[in-house]
Amino acid sequence: MEKLKIAVCCTFGAGSSMMLKMNLDSVFKRMGLNADVEVHDISSISGVISGLDAIYTSAALITQIEDTARNTNTVVIPVVDYFNLQKLEELTKEHLLKD
Repeated sequence: MEKLKIAVCCTFGAGSSMMLKMNLDSVFKRMGLNADVEVHDISSISGVISGLDAIYTSAALITQIEDTARNTNTVVIPVVDYFNLQKLEELTKEHLLKD
């Protein structure tokens, strides 16, 4: 499998997205996925969206991110609990690996 390009997006691209990135890195390693996870804030995500396989973001930002991702192949994944590794794995299987 080729390397997945993943973004984590939050309002400022700092605290919460960094925590989610670290947890996704852990989950992807456990799942055997080769992924490059980047952190972005809401204002910069539109500049990189076309090259991404998926964006993990909060439920609060989902509508805005989905609007930005419209007309791309990027999968937008809403995350409620950034610390539940089992749920992050389930979300990945459900949204990113559904084929």
